[in-house]
Amino acid sequence: MDISATQGELEAGRGYEALFVPALFAPWTDHVIDAAGVEDSAHILDIACGSGVLARHALARSGPSGRVVGIDPAPGMIAAAKEVEPNVEWVLGGAEALPFDVDTFDCVVSQFGMMFFQDRIKAAGEMYRVTKPGGRLAVAIWNSIDQNPTYRDIVAVLDEHVGTAAGDAVRVPFCLGNPNEVADILSQAGFDDIVFETKTEQARFPSSRTMVEVELRGWLPLFDINLSEEEIADVLIKSDAKLSKYAAPSGEAVFPTSAYIMTAHKPR
Repeated sequence: MDISATQGELEAGRGYEALFVPALFAPWTDHVIDAAGVEDSAHILDIACGSGVLARHALARSGPSGRVVGIDPAPGMIAAAKEVEPNVEWVLGGAEALPFDVDTFDCVVSQFGMMFFQDRIKAAGEMYRVTKPGGRLAVAIWNSIDQNPTYRDIVAVLDEHVGTAAGDAVRVPFCLGNPNEVADILSQAGFDDIVFETKTEQARFPSSRTMVEVELRGWLPLFDINLSEEEIADVLIKSDAKLSKYAAPSGEAVFPTSAYIMTAHKPR
């Protein structure tokens, strides 16, 4: 399909891919793909695919005879994803109205997307509808911000030096820290064999300032919070007081992140 994005939307998607994916998201793709049981020739749907790192991994696992579709409501994300990997079917759309037939996919996956669904119950019903009988669902969801204390510190920097709207934007991904809430939603949709496992991965940024810079350049613009270069430079300098403790002797900032992988089946 034709994917149109403004230049600003495309730049935001490119920034997300360049800044967030290698530092934060790429280490989680193995967990999700393994949990989903992706095999050669599988048909896979990645919901809220962002710039496509999980879908790309699914494509590598499913092989040339597989099918991978990535769907996201942000035109800039879809446009950026298509630039990186044209062999995935990229679709613009939301989880609440999936444009696919019933019983289409062997595996439905989503990596850190469910927190942003506008109607999680409706989205879960849609995920159930498009999963084949006997098919598998796997979603990755961040644990609470209290279990991700580095991000609690980043939020504090943004609250103080950018504003509470910026801090709130970074709090959003941690809003589904109770896995029982997600399990209930999936059960209502009809899934069974619902289990979750907590995992820890290492985030790795070039520096402690970069931890904040990725939020300023790659995340806040998605919430229409755009800072000038001068404002960004000022925030980064001020961030040292709280975040320089994460810098290793090499200069890199490395810290653990905590999430859970929820899996479920559609009954045969």
